[in-house]
Amino acid sequence: MRLSWRIVAVSIFVCFSPALALAQGAPLKLKVGTLKQGSLTNVYVAKQAEIFQKNGLDVELIEFRNGNEAIAAQRGGHVDVILTIPGTTMAANERGFDLMLISGSETAQATAPDTGSIVVRKDSAIRSLKDLKGKTIAISGTHTQKTVMIQALLKRNGVGADEFKWLEMPYASQVDALRGKQIEVAASLDPWTTLFRNSDFATVLAYDYAESLPEQPIGGWYARREYVAKNGEATVRFAKSMCDVAEFLGADKDRARRYIAEYTGLDAALVKEVPVNKWTCKVDVKKWQTVADMMFESGELQKKYDIEAWLADSVKPYLTR
Repeated sequence: MRLSWRIVAVSIFVCFSPALALAQGAPLKLKVGTLKQGSLTNVYVAKQAEIFQKNGLDVELIEFRNGNEAIAAQRGGHVDVILTIPGTTMAANERGFDLMLISGSETAQATAPDTGSIVVRKDSAIRSLKDLKGKTIAISGTHTQKTVMIQALLKRNGVGADEFKWLEMPYASQVDALRGKQIEVAASLDPWTTLFRNSDFATVLAYDYAESLPEQPIGGWYARREYVAKNGEATVRFAKSMCDVAEFLGADKDRARRYIAEYTGLDAALVKEVPVNKWTCKVDVKKWQTVADMMFESGELQKKYDIEAWLADSVKPYLTR
């Protein structure tokens, strides 16, 4: 499962210098805030499989009820690292958040099926994206990376940004609303995408992330610039842990699904049908910059955004170009 605000927060409390900690073999302590979402299974597994421990980190997982709580905690200085979809952080930085990327976390799939979807009823007269002209699309939140990608897909199919409307509706409410014909079109994410895909009443019209920009980044780890300057060793260890857990989960999809079900509490039969998250610590600079350019061209960013100006040293070993 993923969120349009995919957010995890990390706070490090060290009672002695990193150099002394390393000399004594003592781990650096981190408080990691989580949400019960499939995309955050990697953090859960990094602790359960002792990947953080192997990299010299002592991690306490702290669960937030929602993304707004995590944002408030980070803004107030109580937590130091957050996980979000990149487009959200770009907009936040334009408002003065000053967040640097310390590690990649997740990308969309290269091909369908994927988490992000545009869904209609099977008995609908809507047969293609061009048929969405004049329609209203239910979506969890507007002015996001997801809305930008949907706009890009519709534009390619002859539907301008002013030729359809958004209706804000939580993902969890969309299934019953579409089944009951209260809405015509839903813009969804997993596990609801999979519920729609396997239902007897809905059909996926398009996979917005995978089709607009295959393997685009949909999750990244960020810390405030000031924090990065003071806690470079912690960010390096954290980035290494994200690389190790991505490799661990990617090596065995059945194992990954077991962990997703265990962490989220989702039914194992449903998780078996959901595409496994494409976790990665790597950052494709060109793809990330393309997302930034699309955010600017759509009007969600007021100025051009240079991805490379927001890269911490911890992520630089994992860049691809």
